[in-house]
Amino acid sequence: MNASLFTPNNPVVSEADLYTLTEQQQEEFLNFYRQQIVKGYLPHEAVKRFLESNLSKFTYYGKTYTATEAMSKNSGNCMSLAILTTAFSRLVGVEMDYRKMHSLPIYEKHGNVILSSSHVQSLLYDPSFVAEADYFYIHRPAIVIDYLPQEGNIRSKLVNSNKFLAMYYVNKGAELYIKKDFDSAFAYAKHAYSLDQNNVSSINLLALLHKKKGDVESAESLYLAAMASTDVNISVLDNYVNLLQQQGRLKQAEDIKFRIENIYDPNPYHWLEKAQLARYNNDYSDAERFYRKVIKLAPYVKQAYFELHEVYLLQDKKQQAISTLEQSLMWLHEPQQKRKYKKQLYQLSAAT
Repeated sequence: MNASLFTPNNPVVSEADLYTLTEQQQEEFLNFYRQQIVKGYLPHEAVKRFLESNLSKFTYYGKTYTATEAMSKNSGNCMSLAILTTAFSRLVGVEMDYRKMHSLPIYEKHGNVILSSSHVQSLLYDPSFVAEADYFYIHRPAIVIDYLPQEGNIRSKLVNSNKFLAMYYVNKGAELYIKKDFDSAFAYAKHAYSLDQNNVSSINLLALLHKKKGDVESAESLYLAAMASTDVNISVLDNYVNLLQQQGRLKQAEDIKFRIENIYDPNPYHWLEKAQLARYNNDYSDAERFYRKVIKLAPYVKQAYFELHEVYLLQDKKQQAISTLEQSLMWLHEPQQKRKYKKQLYQLSAAT
């Protein structure tokens, strides 16, 4: 990192402030919590019931808020909900963890920057659980807090509190990057990296910030560091390809693109994202290839079939479009969606 490019000592939200609730908010929660305990509910159940009863009108807006902000605004993204859940759990001593999920990507486009969301759940552990001797437990009993449970979401790894915090600081850094407040964005990205040096998203953001400040050499060093990680993601490689192409280093860019094609990434939604971006750029051959990769890796991702059939139609490849829709039918369970696909299939078949 070339810290001299950025204003020093820019403040970031502290962990304490992140999880702090106002006295009124604490009182509201604790009054409800005590009533639930008297009724016989366990502590983690009482936290869940408060979230269900008081946040039923929670607006899932794509902003990352502190606990106080999320409760007062009654809105926020999945990370905001996890932060609020943490604040309540800490008040009453409920143990918890976080779990990343592979899910359909949600995009926000800001100029030439595309933000892609990741999804996280909170796990509230059952305090009454006592492990029996000679038994092996895969997971401790827990309640899952998730505002967007969907068919097709895939469980990923558990995330400890430091790794979760790093995700928060990357989110805030990305929001500041969009606002062109690069010095503050650097402070948040750097803090995220200090919490979790395996957080590739923080390194990716740091590389983008160095590039914005004109230090392409440091940006490249950061990309190379990210690529050396076992957790390297496709976005890092794509951004590095862009840097190489802008420098006219086309052979190296092609080598990285080849690496992208052959990287092992079990998350089908990363490839779905690649396919959608290729389609957005009218690069239909790449889009086809990535959609087929999604279908091969995870044939239950129904969206891939429909979008691939649309790419075929854009190229006047009607037979391939029909074949793709026919493949999707065995994975469709929701009646309304099945009718939609069958209607499209009938119309295409009738027109050939």
